[in-house]
Amino acid sequence: MDEPAEAVQGDKTGRSFTWGTRFMQASPLGFTFTALLISLLVFASFLFCVWWNALPVIVTHDGGTTLSYDAWTAICVSLLWGAIFGLSEYTREADLADLKMLTSHGVMVDKKHISAMQFGPDARGHRRSRGFGAIGLAVGAGFYCLVYRPGGHPLNLLGATLTDYWFAAMTLFLFAKIFRSLSYLRVHTSLLLHDLDHRIRIDLFNIHSLDALGRIALRRALPWVVASAIVFLMSFAQTVWVLFGPLFIGLMLSAALVFGLPMWRMHVAIDRAKMKELDKLRSDIAQSADAFRQSECSETASRLAALIALEQRLERVREWPLDVSTVVRFGLYLALPLGSWFGGALVEKALDILTR
Repeated sequence: MDEPAEAVQGDKTGRSFTWGTRFMQASPLGFTFTALLISLLVFASFLFCVWWNALPVIVTHDGGTTLSYDAWTAICVSLLWGAIFGLSEYTREADLADLKMLTSHGVMVDKKHISAMQFGPDARGHRRSRGFGAIGLAVGAGFYCLVYRPGGHPLNLLGATLTDYWFAAMTLFLFAKIFRSLSYLRVHTSLLLHDLDHRIRIDLFNIHSLDALGRIALRRALPWVVASAIVFLMSFAQTVWVLFGPLFIGLMLSAALVFGLPMWRMHVAIDRAKMKELDKLRSDIAQSADAFRQSECSETASRLAALIALEQRLERVREWPLDVSTVVRFGLYLALPLGSWFGGALVEKALDILTR
């Protein structure tokens, strides 16, 4: 039997945060400014490397002034580093608040889900993430070969420049971090789907109590959308669109799946509960209508009117756990890739004007 909502508390046993999460929690700047600072520091390290190797950051291309191939790539790598740290802490804090809100509304949430958000992954989750990190290193090596080699960075790093070492190190560690984050995100998404399938209680006349589920699902899709926006920006100065095109599409499809799958399951559950209640209510209406036709008493008429009013109210109940703010944010998230492209175009235009 399920425990009462107020008894659902996280269990700290065997759980711990990663060093990145602990760093974000300890920062006095908050996760937004800390993530921005991380991006700036990573890009500053790139600028130091190109200064050391006397390489240009601003170049002339097709008669106009633009950022170099390496500079655009370094900007995107820096943004990805900041996004990984900032989004992981933002989603954790916001998801934990929404999960606690769900339990306060009587919507059952698995204790493991609360624990994972409140105290971090367990030992098994950390081991799994390290395996994902090793896969990320291999993918990062492949990415370096496919993207950076056409840009002039050598595969053999013996005798390479400091900038070459920067790209190699940042790419390998970045992909390792991304894949470790995906491992944790996969666990959290699985816990959410488990809650939806086995523990969620639906009150059709208090459907707004489930709106937090829509916010959580949309928040889980945010890292994928941000990554797709940065990839879209990275393709701004790349010549290998044959790689970035499928990567961008894959990230956007992943975002749609991470958001859409929980929402569809919730829609099906609400629709099933709604149809079940409507069938029962319509059966009662039919019985009351028959009784009214036989007796025409005022009590039967009042009951029939009340049942019809209840049926109309139930028919108006929405079948998606989405409030207006979540729908608006969903639209804004879809516009992020276009926003990144527009921002890149503005940078190019500003450089061209300033260097004339």
